[in-house]
Amino acid sequence: MISTAPRQALTRSKLEAMILEFLQAYPHCREATAVIIRRLESRENGANWTLESYDSGRAQREHCDPALKLIVPIVQHHFDMAADG
Repeated sequence: MISTAPRQALTRSKLEAMILEFLQAYPHCREATAVIIRRLESRENGANWTLESYDSGRAQREHCDPALKLIVPIVQHHFDMAADG
């Protein structure tokens, strides 16, 4: 069943911190250091933001890229970027 509950709006910094925390929880991604998201002009798959880039730090991108491909859609499903965000 697809949820139709409204997304909670969070600031850009809170969303970036949340995604980074989830990423660092994955094996081999603990040393990732930053996540950058950007607002979209029009929604994509219902989301008003997308992953712009990230800094893997000393973690290997080959491990972190697949983790982010799982993390980002889940976070997008539940959270919008706040208007002032």
